[in-house]
Amino acid sequence: MGIFDLFGREPKSRTDTTRRDFDAPIQSTPQEEKKAPFTVVFPSSFDDVEKIINLLKIGKTAVVHLSNLKNETQIRVLDMLSGAVFALGGGVYEMEKSVFMFSPSGVDVY
Repeated sequence: MGIFDLFGREPKSRTDTTRRDFDAPIQSTPQEEKKAPFTVVFPSSFDDVEKIINLLKIGKTAVVHLSNLKNETQIRVLDMLSGAVFALGGGVYEMEKSVFMFSPSGVDVY
């Protein structure tokens, strides 16, 4: 499966009928970020990639929802974050269409 196949698939069926409003990014303080095992991020543009990479550099796992971005921007963000996580020795996991988990080195996902 190539990277471009990730965005062309049909969405997986959802048994959950409730949906949170994902338009607003989650605001957190530095103290909260230290306590949380992962951070959920809703980037609104390619410029938000640097913030996500900084989370990975300090050892945080990031769950990234790309559904608010255009298809071309989704691919750019995914490429940049995949390269960063590779350089950091971490991993990328697709949770569902347009939702990915990026983990730094030392974090195993089963």
